[in-house]
Amino acid sequence: VLEKPLEKKAGRNYGPPGNKKLIYFIDDMNMPEVDAYGTVQPHTVIRQHLDYGHWYDRNKLSLKEVVNVQYVSCMNPAAGSFTINPRLQVRVGDL
Repeated sequence: VLEKPLEKKAGRNYGPPGNKKLIYFIDDMNMPEVDAYGTVQPHTVIRQHLDYGHWYDRNKLSLKEVVNVQYVSCMNPAAGSFTINPRLQVRVGDL
């Protein structure tokens, strides 16, 4: 789903078409369930992109540098059973 609006630029760079910028809106960040290892896989993909600027191609097992992309997200203010990984929360600004 995250890769669908991206096109290949040069080399291993991917981004939105033309000179556009892309903003991913993530509704309800605390909705995904924690797996057996104590991680939330969607949060891990987002954190990896925010920290390193890339994610991995699942078919070719190679890096995809993703450029001109930003994230906007929201979550339920009530503390439920699902929380945000502290490693991702460091990268998030609160309004």
